Amino acid sequence: MGNLKLKSLSLSVLLAFSLQISAAEMSIYSDGESELTQNYIQKKMDQYFNPVKTGVKPQFRPVNGWVRETFTVDNVPTEKYTKNLYHNQRVLLQCHGGGYLLGLNDNYRNFALLQANALKADTVYTFDYRHAPKDLYPSALEDAVSVYRKILADGVKPENIVIAGDSAGGNLALVLSVELKIQGIPLPRGLILQSPWTAMNTLPSHKDNSSKDKVLGDNTPLNAEIGKISYANGINPEDPRLSPLYADLRGLPPMLIQTGSYELLYSDSVMLKEALDKAGVESELKVYKGMPHDFPLVLPELPQTEESFRDFSEFGDRLFAQ
Repeated sequence: MGNLKLKSLSLSVLLAFSLQISAAEMSIYSDGESELTQNYIQKKMDQYFNPVKTGVKPQFRPVNGWVRETFTVDNVPTEKYTKNLYHNQRVLLQCHGGGYLLGLNDNYRNFALLQANALKADTVYTFDYRHAPKDLYPSALEDAVSVYRKILADGVKPENIVIAGDSAGGNLALVLSVELKIQGIPLPRGLILQSPWTAMNTLPSHKDNSSKDKVLGDNTPLNAEIGKISYANGINPEDPRLSPLYADLRGLPPMLIQTGSYELLYSDSVMLKEALDKAGVESELKVYKGMPHDFPLVLPELPQTEESFRDFSEFGDRLFAQ
């Protein structure tokens, strides 16, 4: 399907279909592999891929005390959100997902603020990096390096920065860290990767979970688009510049990796953990049973998402306790 169709299904419409359910109701979905939970996930994805058109686009407004500042960094649209709640120096840099096909949208803005709250950070940066089909590799990486340099130039110490990325944003967060190491730029304190896309070649779960993942699996529009790997710019999918699973990971900062057991990119996370162990990099892998790709973003009301953000928060606390 065409990229214009994909944009019409962009993540900016997704949270409009999130049902507000009580804690008691949420508990019935605690078994991620149950038929009940899987049917619920399928219903939510059916709503996502077939949205009701209202003709009204809600205006994004930061809530809960967040103040937004917008600017450009080397022509990269960048947003900085600040508040004065935790009174610490923690800074989150979000690399948003979207298969290197989607730009920054309101869902990712909201997601960045949720991530920052979990990290207990009073400052978060996010940016609208260039993406396919217009801009190919290494455009997104170049933009990420520029924004990271800007954060350092603003006086933020690298040991106060955590980079978070989901899906393709997890790929970008990881290749950014490898590139920072190559360029001799001080590395962040840690990385948090949610459903990261770490290899653009075919891994076992790309086939084994294709019928289970209701977000990226068979017969979903996103599956058709991601499979094209438009961003690759003709580079071999196993090239570590595209697939950081195969990069030299030695010397990278500690990482938390989160994945669902039913997701298409499950192997991307499991094999990354193995590669990090071999490279001597401290890392934690959290697997959430029955969950599809990027579930903390697309299924915010489920108990597994609450658990994942609790793990996110606890990892951040351990990072800054070191």
